[in-house]
Amino acid sequence: MPTKSADLILCVDDEPNVLNMFQRTLGRAFNLLTALSADQALDLFQQHANIAVIISDYNMPGMDGLALLKQVMIISPHTVQIMLTGNINIDVSIEAINETEIFRYLPKPCPTETLQKVTQDALNQYHLYVEKQRLTQELAEKNQALSLTNAELEKQKYLLETELDMAKTVFRNVVSYHHQELDGLDYRNYPKAEVGGDFLLSFASDDKQSLYLMMGDLTGHGLQSALAIILVADSFETLCQTSLPIEALAKHINTKMCSTLPIGLFCATGLIKLDLTTQRLSIWQGGIPDIYMFDAHNQLSQTLTSNNLPLGISSEQEFTGTAREYPIDAINRLFFCTDGVSDQIGMDGQAFGDERLQLTLTETPAWQLQVDTVMTHLRQHQQQIAQSDDISMLALNIPRLVQALRQA
Repeated sequence: MPTKSADLILCVDDEPNVLNMFQRTLGRAFNLLTALSADQALDLFQQHANIAVIISDYNMPGMDGLALLKQVMIISPHTVQIMLTGNINIDVSIEAINETEIFRYLPKPCPTETLQKVTQDALNQYHLYVEKQRLTQELAEKNQALSLTNAELEKQKYLLETELDMAKTVFRNVVSYHHQELDGLDYRNYPKAEVGGDFLLSFASDDKQSLYLMMGDLTGHGLQSALAIILVADSFETLCQTSLPIEALAKHINTKMCSTLPIGLFCATGLIKLDLTTQRLSIWQGGIPDIYMFDAHNQLSQTLTSNNLPLGISSEQEFTGTAREYPIDAINRLFFCTDGVSDQIGMDGQAFGDERLQLTLTETPAWQLQVDTVMTHLRQHQQQIAQSDDISMLALNIPRLVQALRQA
């Protein structure tokens, strides 16, 4: 036995035997309500909010079927209307078409199969209406949610743009003015984003007998890294004025970072102190890639591998004795870089790598700047591949740098 529809179908006729016919014909398959007059039918609409289909006789005492359907269209516009009549003149037909939304006209008496089919068609029409309303409501809700999301995205975009503008201002004010232009010091910085995490700081003593350099690669980009650079730059300048040994300088900056910055924000660092009084050059490495030393013939004389953690990772880090010291006249040139150089992927899917970097450095003619030659080879390797990280390089010509300090 087929399942009986739960949707309500209202049958209206002033003849009880016709209503009985509806019960016999439709009652097994459909959930029926019956009314002997238009007034009873309207009362049922007050009691039941979702009547799917109304089948009404046209000729009834009092309010006729056409007047009833006009009222139904007002109080329940979703109800599908069927008119049942023995005869109807052309004027009434035109009025019904213009002023109601009659789905079908049925003859009276009506064949059973026709009545059942038209009733099912009307019910299907009702379901289409309900589904359309559901989809319309769902679409409206999604549009509202989308509007709220777009508004939130616009807000976030504004905040990010404001943050980026702040970061760019901070980055310009801090980084651009915290390393001196000295002969023998060549620095190149190519941030991945508008505001990167790589930086170079320098400090020369008033008597120009000592020069401190700090090349750093902070985690992250944007305002967070720019604000971290402020902290590092302020600590660096204050501490360098006290002529600290390079290990003590690293230790104090590390302590400041660990106590102030969020966990996970650290700085791969290369620190240098050039002391003309003692004729010594000190190098401290913390998480930065290998440093390359060259002799006067541009031969790679030594590769220095990092022997310390990056700054900001551990407040308990041991710094005593971790710097390397060399006589100034034992070194001709030094080359530093951040990991964005060797890690850059090329069109072949391979990283630029340390071996290719060393080869480029040793093959650079004396009259060319190593930083520019490396960058040219790196871009040729990279081609159309996006830059994966900030790229910074620092090349020091020690004899020229010493001469520049003495003449300052």
